[in-house]
Amino acid sequence: MTAAAQPVVRVADEDPAVLGSLDGKPAERARQRLVARTLRREPGRWQPLRGHLPRTFDGWLGLLVLDGLLVRQLNVAGLRCSELLGPGDLLRPWDDDEDGGTLDCQAGWRLLEPTRFALLDESFAAEAARWPALTTELLERSLRRARAQSVLLALGQARRADVRLRTLFWHLADRWGRVTPAGVILPLHLTHTVIAELTGLRRPSVSLSLRELERSGDIVRLEKASWLLALGSSRELAA
Repeated sequence: MTAAAQPVVRVADEDPAVLGSLDGKPAERARQRLVARTLRREPGRWQPLRGHLPRTFDGWLGLLVLDGLLVRQLNVAGLRCSELLGPGDLLRPWDDDEDGGTLDCQAGWRLLEPTRFALLDESFAAEAARWPALTTELLERSLRRARAQSVLLALGQARRADVRLRTLFWHLADRWGRVTPAGVILPLHLTHTVIAELTGLRRPSVSLSLRELERSGDIVRLEKASWLLALGSSRELAA
């Protein structure tokens, strides 16, 4: 896997929603001044604390995903759970490296697509402090990420594999889906292995259940990186 340093970017040009409630002249000033270095990584295993990132992160807000798709997997004493992350998510992978807990927790990262990050370092944080609306927006994103993890925790309580899969796909569609006359298009490259990690199912169970859902027309794989969700199938989640 290779890493390449990229030129600085205006963060609000890449992610306009990062300005939160700012508008008018304040928003334009923030757009001009809030610049950050970027880092691009290719698909595969990712060790965030190696390569182009520094050894210490004092004052950093985090790494903002500009484009791409990645999985964070947490191993807790042999038990595993995963989350899917994409554009707009804020990461602080150096926090995973903290010791001192009773349980042995280890985080691993895997990039599913070429992924680009904005490095919200100490300089960026100092500049961003001029506009509290931006800090509020980043905090709200962190909370949305926590809520998304709660959904993954909840769907793991379903006994039926098809319910877990429907819940996962509609959960992802709420964020990345696009409504069309034919249904909701979910433009994500999700392998059966990744789906198994997100749902807590075994991979053979995922493959079997997805075939059944495709026969019923509830969830249909259109191509390698695209799925079609039937609009009526979300009503069956509580079944």
